Amino acid sequence: MKLKQKITYFMKYVFLHPFRLINFLKIKISKQLKLPHVFGLPLTIMIEPTNLCNLKCPLCPTGAGRIKREKGNMEYSHFRKIIDEITPYSFHVRLWNWGEPLLNKKIFRMIAYAKKKNLFVNLSTNSNFLDKDVSEKILKSGLDELIISLDGASEETYKKYRKGGDFQKVINSIKFLTSRKRKSDIKMPYVKLQFIIMKHNEHEIKNIKNLAEEIGVDELVFKTVGIMDYFSEEDIREYMPSDKKYSRYIIGKDEVFSKRAVKNKCDFLWEEIVINWDGSVVPCCFDMNNFFVFGNTFSSSVREIWNNSKYTLFRKKILKEKESIALCRNCPGSNKETFVNVK
Repeated sequence: MKLKQKITYFMKYVFLHPFRLINFLKIKISKQLKLPHVFGLPLTIMIEPTNLCNLKCPLCPTGAGRIKREKGNMEYSHFRKIIDEITPYSFHVRLWNWGEPLLNKKIFRMIAYAKKKNLFVNLSTNSNFLDKDVSEKILKSGLDELIISLDGASEETYKKYRKGGDFQKVINSIKFLTSRKRKSDIKMPYVKLQFIIMKHNEHEIKNIKNLAEEIGVDELVFKTVGIMDYFSEEDIREYMPSDKKYSRYIIGKDEVFSKRAVKNKCDFLWEEIVINWDGSVVPCCFDMNNFFVFGNTFSSSVREIWNNSKYTLFRKKILKEKESIALCRNCPGSNKETFVNVK
């Protein structure tokens, strides 16, 4: 999100809402003071509409068949319960995690309900279901931001990673959406193209910039590969970019290290809650198989879970010995290292 969009976002969804603004300040103070028991409720709610996907991306735990928890879709009634609980205080809803959100047939009702509560809503998709009908629904839904994953500027490169995807279909769908948006003078959603830089596609950085301009997206962002604990040496050799400036890691002979110092802190545990399709609450998206479950939003409220003993004990451990948690050992605890500026 560019600076202008960030300012507009903060003014529209936070500053003009007293409860949200007070909650925002409480969270920031709690994080600054390193309090395991957080004042306020999470600013951002990451909700997994589904953990099903149509693609077989080799590094993705869903595509690679590494998700061991039950597969399914979140029910609309459960989604409403979560939104109703967080609306007075939270202001941002992310609709994705380990699946393709557009596979959940209730996704547009979910977007509409969250927008009815004046929440900022963004959704991430592989765009293979973004046909004309779906595009029209997105334009009418009020969605604030649409993130489209496109990791290649050519069919050959795209199919190397997005296995099962249709490159030309994705390009045509984006062109239709952006053209329809311009012709109808519709401002939203802000369309963001996301390109994960890997060894097989780093040569196409210039080409993807040209393509992004041609298909009319609002912004192009470059993302680095996040290494999961199940990656093999072969995965790392095959997919990690050759140019070290496009990686967030230092690849040693027997170990992988974060380029940035991993300090005893984490933005996510103080600012964001991650809720899977079945209501389970986990520390962050990296906990793909519910190794740490803090509670379930279907049987408890967000408020009850947010500062329960499991959550606060986990925060305490992060503040004292983050390196002892395998899930967090190589994570700086911020989204800042996830993306890279490419000139």
